[in-house]
Amino acid sequence: MAENVQQSPYRKAKTWHIALSSMTGVVQMAFYVLLGYAAYIGNLGYAIATGVVGILITLSRVFDSVTDPIIAIFIEKFKSRFGKMRFFLIIGWLCMAIATTLLCNVFAGHFSFSDEAQTLSSPAGIAVFIAIYVLYIIGYTFVSCIGNMTGNILTNDPKQRPMLGVWQVIYSYLSPMIISMVIIVAILPKFGVPIALPDGGTDYQWTNEVFFYSNFIVVGVSFLALVAVCIGLAPYDKMENFESINKTKVSFKDMWLLIKDNKELGRYIIAASSDKLAQTIGSQSVITTLLFSVILGSMVGSSIISIIAMLPSIIFAFIGAKLAGKQGNKKVMIFWSWICIAWNVLFSLFILFVPEKSAGSFGFPLILFFLLMLGNNALKMVVSSATGAMRMDIVDYELERSGKYLPATVAAVYSFIDKLISSLAPMLATLLIGIVGYTGSKIPQAGDELTWGIRIITAVLYCGLPIIGWLLTEWSMIKFSLTKERMEDIQKNIAAQKALEIEKDNGEVLGAEKPVDEKDQSEKPSQEDNNDSSK
Repeated sequence: MAENVQQSPYRKAKTWHIALSSMTGVVQMAFYVLLGYAAYIGNLGYAIATGVVGILITLSRVFDSVTDPIIAIFIEKFKSRFGKMRFFLIIGWLCMAIATTLLCNVFAGHFSFSDEAQTLSSPAGIAVFIAIYVLYIIGYTFVSCIGNMTGNILTNDPKQRPMLGVWQVIYSYLSPMIISMVIIVAILPKFGVPIALPDGGTDYQWTNEVFFYSNFIVVGVSFLALVAVCIGLAPYDKMENFESINKTKVSFKDMWLLIKDNKELGRYIIAASSDKLAQTIGSQSVITTLLFSVILGSMVGSSIISIIAMLPSIIFAFIGAKLAGKQGNKKVMIFWSWICIAWNVLFSLFILFVPEKSAGSFGFPLILFFLLMLGNNALKMVVSSATGAMRMDIVDYELERSGKYLPATVAAVYSFIDKLISSLAPMLATLLIGIVGYTGSKIPQAGDELTWGIRIITAVLYCGLPIIGWLLTEWSMIKFSLTKERMEDIQKNIAAQKALEIEKDNGEVLGAEKPVDEKDQSEKPSQEDNNDSSK
């Protein structure tokens, strides 16, 4: 029996189950898009200075990282005959939906700056903003932990796992793209403040009403995704799928041992979190406003071009998954990170020298912008496919190493460190743009004067920091040992260990029955006693 298990160490999931289960990314990213405008929501709705909003979000994300290990251990320990993943997903969604509704629909617009110059933030606005944001963080942590567990629960096949990552990447890119399109193309022009441009065009400034109606879109889309995820997870959300090899209880000590002893997790965290920090900074709304509106001259037009450039690049998610399944995640990350570095050097030169307001009309600068966005998105897709699958490999490596199945804990340890690092993004973005004059109540808006300082800051934040992140990825992958061949051995070893545990348990059961047999035998008269009695 053990031999049969070793010969078939892989389990597979149905494609439609993977497609639905991976929509946790839609639940997360729908709210993430809305809270990407937190600098504007805090400034316009709660009378909080731009730099202060960045600091508040940073502190909130530090709190977010602290909640990860606590919630992860709670999820690992939780047992129910109905499973655990769907239960915590629903709790997480409710927390986020209530928080954004309070933030955008209930309390926004009821606060004002403490001085006429609009430089001193409203203390009441800060207090309310923080309280609501904490609720959002707790909900996001629940959904994030479950989303990071999904891949390991569904499949351990090295060829299927990267494809699961493809679905996650597609949802993580498509959902914010579509929601952003709705906000920028439909809601912003209707409820924003129109600004006449020198070339005769029109751009729009953000208002509280934009976020008021955007929240309804976000809550509705995320709810439909939540239902889909619950349907996809139903066949797999069973307690037997969460058991370790040695069946010992999980504690905070295991989390410490994971950090201390699992060197591959440490290397993965350096690679993934450095990329995440850089790209999170570049995606901040204040930075995209500088690039799309102030430099290129059209928030709506540039956003449409950016979104159109995203669609063909999704094909590269499939290419990345195929390459990862064939070559291994490590090899794909190393090669394609170098390509990303070279591409972003070219993109930064474009930002520095592209003609001002060139997105207002069709021409070579607009075509070049489209091609650069297309290539940038495509290359990131390839790296993201390998990065997501690599985290699943870490879980299985830990199972082989320690005998403990810790998908939520591995996700929490990664998230804890990742969020501590990426929490710097809003603060760095808002503080660094302060160098070029965006302080107090002043925040990047359409119609701002373009300066060389704005060009340089935008190039550094949008392209320069990602380049540093990819360089750190290359460095961390030098000693990373989980190659394609090593992962094949790990799956065989796990199957063999589980088979031995089953045989051991069966042996213990038989051993427990043996004393009873001996007792029964002792009560029976022996053959010698029978001979004596016959005499």
